[in-house]
Amino acid sequence: MENRKIFCLVICAVAVLTIGSIVYLGAEEEGVNIVCHAVSTQGKAENNSGMESVKVHGMVWNTGNKIAENVTITVIFTDSAHDKVIKKTVEEGIDLLPNGKLRIKFDAEYLRELTIPKTLVDEAIQINWEEDGQLKTMRIPSEEFENGE
Repeated sequence: MENRKIFCLVICAVAVLTIGSIVYLGAEEEGVNIVCHAVSTQGKAENNSGMESVKVHGMVWNTGNKIAENVTITVIFTDSAHDKVIKKTVEEGIDLLPNGKLRIKFDAEYLRELTIPKTLVDEAIQINWEEDGQLKTMRIPSEEFENGE
């Protein structure tokens, strides 16, 4: 009788572990899943030169289960007051490993003449990568950034 109870407990434990594994593996993101966290700041340049500094600091990683190959990260500054669009490639040709095993930190800065009244520069981050031989693109607008003021 005691052996039968132990056998039933073992079967129940195996069933629970199997179901738990299926739920966990089913929750894994299929393919590449790029995640980006960014902070932007806009203010006077530190050297009182009459210039304004716009900075973007960020980090990118892949939570999916496939490698994001040949990743390029570009920060795009759109300065409507000066009628300029500035693209700065901050990382190029990196492979992002799956399951968040590699995180890429990046920084970009755009210097411009001060505007009176103060106007803001729009920023965006564009991430390009290859997945299964296809070029993929993701664009994150400044509305999704953290404001570092």
